Amino acid sequence: MVKNETKYLQWLNDNGVGKRDNIASSPKSYISYLNTVSQIIGEDISEKNLYNENCISFLEEKMKGARSAKSISNYKSAMRQYVKMVQK
Repeated sequence: MVKNETKYLQWLNDNGVGKRDNIASSPKSYISYLNTVSQIIGEDISEKNLYNENCISFLEEKMKGARSAKSISNYKSAMRQYVKMVQK
C-alpha cells in the first residue's frame, strides 16, 4: 500500500508526469508500481522508508531476483517521483 497515495497522485499530475502519454496513464502506473514494490518488500511505502536516493537503492536490492531488471527500473522511476514529493 502507498501511504499518501492521493497526495502522490496529485504530485504526479501537478508535475506533468505522463502529460505526453497517448496510451497509458503514467500517474496510475506509478501508483501500481509502488503498490507492487510494497507487496515485494512486505511493507507500506511511506516517507519513513522512501525519502532519498539511498532508500531507492536499498529497496532495489531487496527486490533483486523478484522481478526483471526492466520492471525494477520502472519501479525506480516511480520511487524517484515519490522521493521528490517527500522532499518538497
